[in-house]
Amino acid sequence: MTRAKRNFSDDTPAFVAPDLADRRPKLVLLLGRGSRGKTMLSRWMIDRAENAGRHPLPADGDRTNQTLARYHSRAVSPPSADDADVRGWVAGIVEGLLLHRHDTVLDLGGGDLTLKSLAREMDLLAWLTSLAVEVVPVHVLGPSLDDVAYLQSVEEGGLLASPTTILVLNEGVVPVGRTPHAAFSETVQTHAVFASTIARGARLVSMPRLEPAPELEERGMPFLLAAQGLAPTGEQPLGPWKSQQVTLWLRRMEANFASVLEWLP
Repeated sequence: MTRAKRNFSDDTPAFVAPDLADRRPKLVLLLGRGSRGKTMLSRWMIDRAENAGRHPLPADGDRTNQTLARYHSRAVSPPSADDADVRGWVAGIVEGLLLHRHDTVLDLGGGDLTLKSLAREMDLLAWLTSLAVEVVPVHVLGPSLDDVAYLQSVEEGGLLASPTTILVLNEGVVPVGRTPHAAFSETVQTHAVFASTIARGARLVSMPRLEPAPELEERGMPFLLAAQGLAPTGEQPLGPWKSQQVTLWLRRMEANFASVLEWLP
């Protein structure tokens, strides 16, 4: 393909094809500690988009448990858990997004510092924003002050302080016997960085508990399929009770995330 001539005063980057220049792809970054529900939330985002005919790229960079890749045949993963391979893989994900302008959901696994390092080295947020990419950091939080540590590390200095930042309070990791309101209001919501992130425009949502979640993960079952009482080939479907639980959870997810749906793939 012959590239169009370009003046360096143009706003459109040289490597973005003219017919794709008006496409603002989303780079959704799942951030937070391990076992906080990042992969579950990623699956919901991707399933929701695909059910609507959109096809974001699932990028599973979890070095120890690539659950996302088990659900989506199109998912891509790094060739190994080696730091250099993961860094190179992230670079390839970003270059592919810039070339093809497709939405991407990137999950690097709990506490992985690769993205933080690359964000600093590459001035990632400012650079991608200048190339008309919508960077959407999604911080998935449990009811512990340790959960705001990663949030603080990327908010300080504006490292990944995107205007389209989502803070997700995962009710599914609240200990039994405590209400989500009490659990979060007494911990993460008291932290100064939580308040400052909200003050600068981040949006706060809650992810409701889904009791059959472990079974869905074990069976590799998409949410909508489970809600319909169906199952992948070779797997047993959930019973009517659990299928109804999934149905109600999907409704609550749509309602709870209504304020940020425009930022999702």
